[in-house]
Amino acid sequence: MEHLQTFQSRSVQALPIVNTNGWCLKRYAILSKDHDFDDKIASAALQAVSERLPTAGDIFDASTNHGVGFQIVHFAEVAVVAPAFYWKWGSVLANVEQIRAPWEQPTIFAPSNNEVVGCVWEMDIVNFEVTAWKNTILGNSGTPNKKITKYLLKQYST
Repeated sequence: MEHLQTFQSRSVQALPIVNTNGWCLKRYAILSKDHDFDDKIASAALQAVSERLPTAGDIFDASTNHGVGFQIVHFAEVAVVAPAFYWKWGSVLANVEQIRAPWEQPTIFAPSNNEVVGCVWEMDIVNFEVTAWKNTILGNSGTPNKKITKYLLKQYST
């Protein structure tokens, strides 16, 4: 049963934080076996997600998103998958529709299976980001801007 293979960790790279359309996004790349990081593909994934994110909100507005989130560009075996998540209402993690690009056209991203949140490798990063948000935004004193800066400086590493 190939789909139930023994788990093997994958290399994760923290990418530079980007500001796009009012959004501040932390970014990561996950590399599966036989796939290397490709900046052209990662840039295309960022562009595709930027087009799908809602209008960026503000950390000071409790009724909307906070203009802060993260994207994962997973250079997976079957395709390049690029889930993106963002924070709203103080403690809620939202996501945009799942996108992926086939290896035959790795810079052409299209909607994928919306019932999928992510794979186990992606969920390791999501778990880290949830903990980082709880510890910096919801668990610290200080101004919202200082908390956001602290959150952005926390990056997942393997």
